[in-house]
Amino acid sequence: MQEEKIMTEQESLRLISRTIYEAKGYYYESGMSALMYGFSVFVCSILCYLRDEKIIAFPFHPFYLLIPVFFVLGWAQMKEDKKKKAKTFTDEAIDYVWMGFMLSALAAFAAGFAGLYYISIAIVLILISLATFLTGMIAKFKYHIVCSFIGWALAIVSFFILNPNIYLLLAFDAVMVWVIPGFMLRAAFKKIHGGE
Repeated sequence: MQEEKIMTEQESLRLISRTIYEAKGYYYESGMSALMYGFSVFVCSILCYLRDEKIIAFPFHPFYLLIPVFFVLGWAQMKEDKKKKAKTFTDEAIDYVWMGFMLSALAAFAAGFAGLYYISIAIVLILISLATFLTGMIAKFKYHIVCSFIGWALAIVSFFILNPNIYLLLAFDAVMVWVIPGFMLRAAFKKIHGGE
């Protein structure tokens, strides 16, 4: 019985610690993951567009280039997580949102194996908008909320074009959702943590 009470007290202290860090607005987010992922999706989208327009030849689908990027991002995220003093509820919720996005996007890309590349990109645009909306709501970041509505509009348009131009919509979405916020986070990080 005594052991249960100690465990509960320890959990309470952890909860209080996490809440204090969250209330202070503490975060250790350098923006590098968003920048790496955003630029990677942008480049792959442009390469897909150029390949489908027969401007360049590519020996495989350019989105396969994202596979090594995921490993590099995983390593960078683990390294950054070690530097965080506490993982807030907001951090966890946003991590779960984007984990759900990644798994759903992989499932959507399975449509590409059936030759439905353009449909899979349209679905991914919807999923990006959903994850962006949830992130904006959880983090109270109005920029992401606005981006999600623009992204949904792009997704609707994408169902009507279903041609190589759909990759340009994805490239634009990548810049809007990951690259611009990545630079915002990078600037805030440098302001708070200096040259770290």
